[in-house]
Amino acid sequence: MHHNFIYSKSGSLTTDYGIRLKVIQGVTDQLFDQVFKPYIGFNTMSLYPVLLRPKSRGFVRLKSNNPNDPPLMDPKYYDDEQDMNVLLEGMKIAINLSLTPALQKYGANLFQTKFPGCESFTFYSDDYLRCIIQTYCITIWDLVGTCKMGAQNDPTAVVDLHLRVKGVTGLRVVDASIMPTIVSGNTNAPTVAIAEKIADNMKGRRIIPFTPPMSPSTIANLPNLPTEPYSES
Repeated sequence: MHHNFIYSKSGSLTTDYGIRLKVIQGVTDQLFDQVFKPYIGFNTMSLYPVLLRPKSRGFVRLKSNNPNDPPLMDPKYYDDEQDMNVLLEGMKIAINLSLTPALQKYGANLFQTKFPGCESFTFYSDDYLRCIIQTYCITIWDLVGTCKMGAQNDPTAVVDLHLRVKGVTGLRVVDASIMPTIVSGNTNAPTVAIAEKIADNMKGRRIIPFTPPMSPSTIANLPNLPTEPYSES
């Protein structure tokens, strides 16, 4: 099953003449000048295939015992070839969307400038698209999983099922870093749910589960809701 979606936005890196978006995405001068600069002044749009469930696994490690030293980080993009295959199919979908009658009536055309390092490949062939994937790739939105939750016998887990740091007394980690794998949607709501669950554990009580919708009497008592004892097992 492919975990991919197409993120669309009006404009492109040409929209602000390479002043801000280029810097945010870490695009080099060579890439911008060769691919995007010729289209400054044109109306543009972008379709970004987004890999929702990457199989590749990178790492964050301590560089030394000096807390002021930055950590060592390697996302290991495309360590699992399936990630590139999913993005390749996403790019094909994006290209096909640009060729639909709905966009063609506005004269939509694909960029005809080749990405640096990809000049030897046939325009928009699989090999060319794979080269783009490796040349123009960004991490966007939220990162998770640097402090994985898992069973006591899982050597890759940092915290247990109650988010207590394994081997350390009195310390928990309660944020998106404990997710073993990333969710397909935005991480904000799941992170709030994680925090609420652990807060219930630590307080020893929780809101009594109910089936929506709320009754008028319950709504009248908000934000005070009935609770019941609750404890970690």
